[in-house]
Amino acid sequence: MNPRLISFQLAAVLLVAAVAQLLLISVAVQSQSVSPVAEEALEAAESVFKFMKAKDYPAIWQGLTKETKNEIVASVRKAAKKTGQEYTLEQLVKDFASGGPQAKAYWEAYLNVFNPDMVLEDSKWSMGPIEKNVATVNIQYKKSDKPAILILKKEGGIWRLGLDETFGSRKWLP
Repeated sequence: MNPRLISFQLAAVLLVAAVAQLLLISVAVQSQSVSPVAEEALEAAESVFKFMKAKDYPAIWQGLTKETKNEIVASVRKAAKKTGQEYTLEQLVKDFASGGPQAKAYWEAYLNVFNPDMVLEDSKWSMGPIEKNVATVNIQYKKSDKPAILILKKEGGIWRLGLDETFGSRKWLP
């Protein structure tokens, strides 16, 4: 075999190896720039959207803040009352925790207008400020000018997604 060809091939392999090593270092530096607390908050937010995609209603419920759960139960109770059905708060909390018929109806309606893939696959995520028990995550959808800012709260030592805290102000708009 031609020695020059061998030298050229060896140089090419070394160049590819050097580029690969630089890429690995870059990824390592990026992953180190996220604190363990930020990583925990990001994972908590992402998991709720993954549970939505999987239609795992009890898991979605577990990932939400108390404020969001209270708002969901109150709105479902109010809507049911308009149709002549009466549910206690306790009945609805139990139903949502177990993925019962009211939870299924609620989340199916929710997911008919919201596609979790928009957040999971078509958006860029970045960590916002983290305070003691409140964190924000910026989600920039590829077709949007401004990011959505998710609010998470640490409750019982676990980060939970505040859907109502994040999007609740919309209910006051005409």
